[in-house]
Amino acid sequence: MFKTISLKYQALIDHFVPQYMKADRDAWNQARMFLISHTMGPIIGNSVPLAFYIFDPTPHFDILILSLSITSFWIFPFLLRAGVRYDLLVITSVAVLNFAIFWSCFWNGGVSSPTLPWVLTIPIISFFYIGGEKRLQPHLMSIFALSFASFLTAYILFAPAMNDIPDTPLTALGIISTVAALAYAAMMAIYYSRIFDAGVELELEVKRRGKATEELRQAVAIADRAGMMKAEFLARMSHELRTPLNAVIGYSELLKEEAVDSDDPQMAVDVDRIHDAGQYLLRLINMILDLSKIEAGRMQFDFKKVPLVDIANRAIDGARETMERNSNTVELQMGATVSDIETDDTRLVQIMDSILQNAAEHTKNGKVEVWCELIEDGVMAPRYAICIRDTGCGIAPERMATLFETLIDSRDASASKYGGTGLNLTVTKKMCEAMGGDILVESSVGEGSCFAIVIPQKIASDEVVDTSDKIASDLLKSAA
Repeated sequence: MFKTISLKYQALIDHFVPQYMKADRDAWNQARMFLISHTMGPIIGNSVPLAFYIFDPTPHFDILILSLSITSFWIFPFLLRAGVRYDLLVITSVAVLNFAIFWSCFWNGGVSSPTLPWVLTIPIISFFYIGGEKRLQPHLMSIFALSFASFLTAYILFAPAMNDIPDTPLTALGIISTVAALAYAAMMAIYYSRIFDAGVELELEVKRRGKATEELRQAVAIADRAGMMKAEFLARMSHELRTPLNAVIGYSELLKEEAVDSDDPQMAVDVDRIHDAGQYLLRLINMILDLSKIEAGRMQFDFKKVPLVDIANRAIDGARETMERNSNTVELQMGATVSDIETDDTRLVQIMDSILQNAAEHTKNGKVEVWCELIEDGVMAPRYAICIRDTGCGIAPERMATLFETLIDSRDASASKYGGTGLNLTVTKKMCEAMGGDILVESSVGEGSCFAIVIPQKIASDEVVDTSDKIASDLLKSAA
């Protein structure tokens, strides 16, 4: 219950804090202290004039003025909410506080007044309002000094007659006044300590996050160095591996010719296996090298304007042998608006060839269609959709989510004979993304698959390719 009341009171306090102060954490805390003092203060402070009214046999107008001056603090939260400057409200509040305390001392015994302990709260409360800001300190001290001097002067020149409160009630008044002053100061001190503790915790959190940021920065630097070393290692190793592999492939071709000339079919079969294994290893090395270059941001592209139909024909010619071996037919369809494309034609042929080889390997006695169309929607820059659809076995739904991920057991064309690494489609997608495009896929088991390559018609530094589900769905449906 107490926690609920506290939260509601905190919400009430924050309601009066203007937005410009909420933007600054220190200013927000100062405003909260100011508002707590001006909402709870009149409740505690009015216990003094109430006690005077009860114990004084002949109460006068001075008690009413004291009570009104204390109650007037409730106006300040509304003034702050209305947009009155915080500095002006602080100065005015401190002036009213000085008046109320010295007024009470003037009418009730001067330096022997039971309300004298309240004088000690004036500087404490004043500095609570302004925190560590030194700009207002001289003004607040000047108000205190002027008020104190005015009180002494007035009391010496115009001291009123002593009130007729008996000694015992007067002692009780002193106790009540002192307890009220201590309660008021304690309330402000407790809240100030909470703010201080929160500031210490925030400082520790900032230091902790700063340390974590530095550790992260160092980890990133180490990772960058490791990436550079990996790329350099792969580049060197790929060169070292390519040299003997080229020799293996070259000699296997010579042995194949010799086997044909000597009419030795068993030898021809064995040499074909050696040749195919060498070609597979060479493709695998190229894929690993390309992947490392893309991840390291070192993949270089040679962008130039090339007819898209030429690129498509080159890719189809590269996959034609695999198509014919599996008794597949391939058909190319070009949209009426298809013309030139500004891209790296070698890399785009590589991307298309990878998907075409994949389609040819997984389609038997079927058909592979290549369809190109220019997309102009008036929102984004023109881009081409190159869709490759086959009538093969399709892709299982559980493999679709990881189809383009590195080293995930999703078999592509390169996996058909040797178990595979799942790199072919991974490299293809990453390369397409590096060229400002993307690859989308839709597949049904037993019916076939459709891959859509979305590539900008003209490369631009600020090109963004829309790969939303709607665009992907539209492209794939069009290809079908």
